[in-house]
Amino acid sequence: MKTKALCVIGLYLCSMTVLAVAKEHSWEGWISDSKCGVKGANASHLACAKKCIQGGATPVLVTDKDQKVVAIANPDKVMDHLAQHVRLTGSMTSDGAIQVQSVKMLSSQKGGSGGDMSDMH
Repeated sequence: MKTKALCVIGLYLCSMTVLAVAKEHSWEGWISDSKCGVKGANASHLACAKKCIQGGATPVLVTDKDQKVVAIANPDKVMDHLAQHVRLTGSMTSDGAIQVQSVKMLSSQKGGSGGDMSDMH
């Protein structure tokens, strides 16, 4: 009986751990900077984005679907993708920033089917 109870408790704890892991999502949009935001959501913004980031701004994602400006929790992951159209895969932090796991380049055309803010819960 003790063995069964320990097995049940062990399985319960394992399943709770799996449920606690953040669900990965993906978002499509442009890497801009926090100073320019939506205005920087294009390929011609590279020089300005670099200048703004050197001045203290941080990289952000401007989503294709609804033009929302979303903070990036680990900006080092996107520094090589400033002013580029990308798909970010990762999870949403408790403060609403994207914790980026991977970055994939997309075509430079606007209007993708990127994740909207409702995907970020």
